[in-house]
Amino acid sequence: AIAWVTADPASALPGALILGSAGVPLAVLFAIAGRLKIEPSWPALVGGATIGVGIAIASHAVVFIFAYTFFLGFAEAGSSLLEALRIDPRLTTVLGSPWTILLLVELVVVAPLTEEIGKALGAGLARPSDRVHAFMAGAAAGVGFAIVENALYATGALWASYPWEALLIGRMLGGAIHPLASGIVFVAWWQYRNGASARSYVRNFAIGTGVHALWNGALVALTVSATAFEIEATAADATVASLAYAGAFGAIATAALWIVTSNVADGRDEVPEMMALDGRVVAGWTVLAASLLLPVAVLIVAFPGFRSGG
Repeated sequence: AIAWVTADPASALPGALILGSAGVPLAVLFAIAGRLKIEPSWPALVGGATIGVGIAIASHAVVFIFAYTFFLGFAEAGSSLLEALRIDPRLTTVLGSPWTILLLVELVVVAPLTEEIGKALGAGLARPSDRVHAFMAGAAAGVGFAIVENALYATGALWASYPWEALLIGRMLGGAIHPLASGIVFVAWWQYRNGASARSYVRNFAIGTGVHALWNGALVALTVSATAFEIEATAADATVASLAYAGAFGAIATAALWIVTSNVADGRDEVPEMMALDGRVVAGWTVLAASLLLPVAVLIVAFPGFRSGG
């Protein structure tokens, strides 16, 4: 699908759009099912695609109306603060916009919370009998949600004459995000309902939504930077920066998903303590920290003004 939309986007509709939206999430689902040695949870997948998406759309609409009314009055004050901090004026203009504030609130705060709750409700359709099936239900709900979301984003970009090919490729590269986040959240809920502590549930809910928020926040940061520095950068530069980060983060999320799935399959804590002095944990955090330098390096190369402040 990636090769198709890259080499010949004119012929890629609607085949590659559908394949790209559904193919990677389904591949992730089958990989999880194979590691757990159980069948994919199709009721949970349908629940994530319907209940999860429905709750997300409804909540976004309500929060958008509230946030627009609330934050609009703070736009001028926000711009003054950014100017006082001597931030590049191009960034000041973009970051001081109420639309940018709304984007950050919607994607970094509202989306992770409401979407994870919606996906968990959808996963409940599977009625899992044990921890392994609970994780499968959560991951399957995330896959169903991702398929619909990918298709909606790509179709919306196509309708708006935005480079839908790049957007779809980016979402394919992040194919492990939704199953990872919703799998952690739902298995934590199942364990809480079956006697686990509230502290454990809160911790894993925060981890699941945090993964989702980090992914959304990183893409928002790249979008804002590309918008602010569009004078020095071409659309291709912004696309390369976005896809480079999506690829790096997607690879880390895929590895994390495999580790969590393996832990569930082997009866261990699905999210081990991250502060443990274990060589693999230290190595994993080192790779994660190093990957966060990638978007900064790409931005500096793509946008010369970023380094000099204009």
